[in-house]
Formats: sequence, structure tokens, C-alpha cells
Amino acid sequence: MASALRLSVQPMPCPLTAHAASETDFGELCGTIDIVDLPGDHRSVQPYIPCLLLHLAAHLQKMSQSVHAQQWPSHHTHDNVINASNYAGAQTEPPVVSEFNFVNSRVFWLLALVVALAVAHLTRKENLPAGVKRLPKLPGLPYIGRPFGVPVPGAEAAWHFGEFHKTYGPIYEWEVFGTTHVWIESDRIARDLLVHRGKKYGGRHEIPAAVGVAHGSEFLPLMNIGENFWRHKNFIHALNKHSSGKNIFSGYPELENKNTLRRLLDHPDKWSEHIITHCARVAARIAWGDPKHGTKLLHVVPVLLKAVSPGGPIVNLLTPLMNIPDPINPWNKMEKKRAQQMMDAFTEAQDDVIARYEAGTAEGSWTKLWLEKAQGLEKGQLSKKEAAHAVGSNALVAIVTIGSPIHTFFTAVCHYPSWLPRMQEELDRVCGDRLPLMSDMPNLPVLRAVVKETLRWRQPTPLGVPHILTDDDVYDGFLIKKGSMIHANHYLISREPNLYPESDEWRPERWLDPSWPTYKEPLSEYPTIRGDAGFGYGTRACPGIELVTTELYTTIGSIAWGFNIKRKEGRAGYNHPVPWYQTNPYVITMASQFPCDVTPRSPEKAKYITNYCEDPSLLVKSSGQKSEGALAKWDVYRPDENSGATFDWDGLTQPAPNHDKGPRVYPRGV
Repeated sequence: MASALRLSVQPMPCPLTAHAASETDFGELCGTIDIVDLPGDHRSVQPYIPCLLLHLAAHLQKMSQSVHAQQWPSHHTHDNVINASNYAGAQTEPPVVSEFNFVNSRVFWLLALVVALAVAHLTRKENLPAGVKRLPKLPGLPYIGRPFGVPVPGAEAAWHFGEFHKTYGPIYEWEVFGTTHVWIESDRIARDLLVHRGKKYGGRHEIPAAVGVAHGSEFLPLMNIGENFWRHKNFIHALNKHSSGKNIFSGYPELENKNTLRRLLDHPDKWSEHIITHCARVAARIAWGDPKHGTKLLHVVPVLLKAVSPGGPIVNLLTPLMNIPDPINPWNKMEKKRAQQMMDAFTEAQDDVIARYEAGTAEGSWTKLWLEKAQGLEKGQLSKKEAAHAVGSNALVAIVTIGSPIHTFFTAVCHYPSWLPRMQEELDRVCGDRLPLMSDMPNLPVLRAVVKETLRWRQPTPLGVPHILTDDDVYDGFLIKKGSMIHANHYLISREPNLYPESDEWRPERWLDPSWPTYKEPLSEYPTIRGDAGFGYGTRACPGIELVTTELYTTIGSIAWGFNIKRKEGRAGYNHPVPWYQTNPYVITMASQFPCDVTPRSPEKAKYITNYCEDPSLLVKSSGQKSEGALAKWDVYRPDENSGATFDWDGLTQPAPNHDKGPRVYPRGV
């Protein structure tokens, strides 16, 4: 630590001369700068910082030059060659380097600049309107904020940021490299900002690893607000409205439920694969009228989901890396390949529908509605390419947002086995010897409570998708700056203590028992997942909530109607524990798969499943199998069965580790 300096500074025409005495004390150069005789609030120091540093530098430079002249005599030659004889006897030892030579170095000026910036940052005072203050803010470094200590995105990150709410309240700021992030842990605040003031809070940011999604026509959920966004949103709204009326939504999921039960009956150990297959087939039928196109979605979804997630390519965290020239930039190459693959998948499926439509054999689908120019689709009609992306991207989102809760359902009933028999009693009483339909839902409150609690317990999007504030806003006396990224922490919102007692437990009764604060009547309508915070807020709320509702209710209901699900017992159970909270790290999470026993409830139900299945074929193929024609390039394969590995959908449904490998799961209570 350098010693303190006391210098005599001559008055100069700067703000300092009005207040400073002839002598100014400087604290330790490596410590806190202490300036005496400056009146007022410590923030008033800021205007004097540059002048003080200039005074100090000028004074030290004079001293350095004086000492240097005394220690090393001037020597000049015409040819700039030093003649040692000129200095014989003048100095037999090398000169002693003065401590003031430090002032001549670039290091000094760099340190001076750093000190000036740091003190200016720490003492800055913003001109805020009367009665307005800044949000509570996480401490960080000057100008770079707090880029450290952030865990892998997903449930762990949601929990991490939740710890700060205990100190900073339900809304606070976090700054990283000049970007302000605002974290919200209250449903009331989230609705006040993102719903009631949705016009200001509806923006989206550009994602480095998925260039152009915010301003292009590729992916509606990530488009920024503007004319392009509203054209696509109105298009999807019209598709959903018409397809509901034509029974596409309810007809296709209920048809595929029978096929999925048959796959579970034949290959119960592949239950995770069957869930993904089910969601892909339903989405492909709705989008293009043919389940075979589900393999295209299985290819596209993992690549896109990773590209748009903070836990994906490193450029999503270190954005300057995208400035590396294209020839040596691996992330640009990956993004171009991803975008081309998505375009190929969606346009090939669209062309297939067009061919069948012209031949008069096309089944009902979103693409067929577009070709028919159904009412509401003619205004701001999308181009062929735009329509292909709008239909395809809407389908791919459905797979993960529906597949995630169904995976969680398997986890939940293995941890809380008493609830599956309660569901089955209700289903047997209402549905008898057939599968549940959407028309049965008013009479199935237990089923709806199970689905509702599953979504609350393990949010598919624990951190949500950030909104961008497009103009300065003042909320509850706090300034929220234009350009801030607004994060509704769905994980914490679903655990607000006043609404969700015992929030870490999977308790479907909280929706059925009047003693719980979340209970609502009538039970023929409530509980419902419509309007659930997990599906987003305001203009960014999920436009396909009707499809999600239909598929989750009927699929989970059908599985419970036909099968018993329980954890492995004995040595198998010990070696394969049911994970408590283990998911992938992407923006839409999915619970890890694990071995469990899936068995038909009775011979009669097994017979029904066998008789009423129409297509038990698998989208995922074993090694050596191959589709015919153009579909072959979209084939999806599971690992060789002799390897002991399972289909994990490119890491989205990664298996939970065995007990002897020390599974990293969240402790109970997280």
C-alpha cells in the first residue's frame, strides 16, 4: 500500500478553487480518496475528480522531471550514438530510478483513469423527478455490473435470483455490462406491469445465437413489437379460432391418446419417448394434417431451444464473440445451419399440404386454413414463407410446453402415490369404460386440480421469457429505465407464501379444499389452467392455450385411466431414485426421465387399448430402420439398445443419473 501524499497545489480555474484550501490531502493511492474541506453531500465530490487528478499529475510530473535531471545528465550526439566516455567519472553506477518516474508511465495514466471512473460512478447522482427513486439494486462493479455468480439457467437460476428477493424485495435491478435486468417475484406486480401496461412492456431483445429472430418473421414468441409482430399474432389467433370450431384441437389429441396408450402398453420402459412422440404427432396433425411430419419437429426443436436459451451457446452470455469474422466464427455457422434446417422442415411440410390440397385429399390443418383464406386470414395475409414459419413455429412450441408438464406428472405421482387412485376413481365414475373427453372436464375437478398443481409445482418456464421496456416508466415511486429487460420469475411467483402454503409440496387439494387460499368455485369451472401465469402475461401470453388445455387434460387423464405408475422397488428402486427436481437448463425445461413401473390397471383396460388403437407406429426408429423417399433425411433414431442408453431428445429429456453416480438433484424445499 503506497503512503499518503500531502501536496501543495496552486489554484487553477476549476471548480476546486472555490472550496479547496491551499493544501489538499489525498488518502492512500490504493485506498479510499479522502478530500478535505469540501462541503456538502459526498456526491458533490464528483465535479472535482478530474481537476484533482490533473493537479496531482502535473505536480508529480514536475517533481519527476526535477529528480530525473539531477540523477542522469543530459547527453546528446549528432548521430544519436551514446559515447560512454562522455560520462566517465560523471556516474559510475546506474541511476537510481525515482518513485516519481512512475508518473511518466502509461500505467499511471491508466490507473488515474480507472480511479476517476470508479469514483465518478460511485458518487454519481441522477436527476430524478421529485418523489421518484431507483429500484433496489444488486451490488456490482463499476460499469460492468454483476456478471459473476450466475448459475446455469433454469430452475437453479430461478432459485438463485429468488434468494435476492429476500433482501431487496419483490422487484429489484441487476446490471450486467450496461444492460439493466429487472426481476419480479410477485404475480400482482407482474400483472400491473406486463398486463395493465403491456404496450410499454411487450418488447423482445435480439438473441446473439439466433440472429434476426426479434425483427424477422421466423418465430412469433421472440418477435419484437411492431407491424410484423401484429400481423403474425393476428394470423395465429385466426388459425386457433377456426381450428377450434372445426374440431381440430379436440379431435386430433383424443385420436392420438389411443395410439399413445398402445405404445405405453407395448413398451412401458420408453414412456418418455412416447410422450415426446405423442406431442410431436399431435402438433404435426394440427399444423399439416399428417403425423409423419412430427419427425421434422423432433429435429428442429432441440436446436432452436438451445440457440435461444442463456444456457445454450456461450455467445448468448458473451455477446462480443459474435463480432468474430464469419470465416472463423463457429456460432454464425451454427446459426445459419439451424435457420436453413428450420426453413427446409417447414416449407417441405407446407408443400406436402399444398399438393394434397390441390388433389382434394388434405386433412384439416392450420396450413389448409391458410390455403382456404379463412375469415380473418385474408387481412395482412402472410407470404408463403411467412405462413410456413408461423405454422411451424407455433407447432414446435406446443411440443415442449405440453411435453414438459406430462413428464412432471410422472415424477409427481411417483413421489405422491396417493393421488393417482383418487384420479382413477373419478375417471371410472365419470367415463366408465372409455377414455376421457373434453366434454367430461366439468365433471373431473380432481383431474384438473392435478394438472393445475403440476404446472405450479414445476413451471415449464421457471424464468419466463424476458420482456423489454420500450419507454421509461414509474411504478410505485420507482423508476424503471427504457430498455430494461423485465423478468417475471415464474418459479417464485408460483411459490408466493400467502397464496401457496407448503409451496414446495405437490398438493392438488389446494385447488379443491375451501381451507386453502387458492380454492375457487364452482368446481365445474375451477380449477382451470386458462390464465395461468406460467403461460405468460399480456400481449405475450401463449396464443395456443386452448390446444394446451385440451391436450394436457385429455392426455394425462387417459394415462391415469389406463395405467398405474409407481417407482421401482427393491434394488432397482435404490439404483434408480426418482429425481426431486432435475431438469434441462434451457428456457423451457423438462423433467429428467427415470425408470418406473407403468402397468395396465386391468386386463379389460389393456384389451380396450389394444382394440381402439389406430396407429401404434413409432416416430423414433431403431438402428438400421429407414424411411422411404424424402422423409429419410428427417429420421430420428434412439441409441442402440445394447448400449443401455435411452432416447433423450438431444439432451432435452436427459435421464436422471443412477444412485451410484451421485445424482445432482435439488434438496427438498427448493
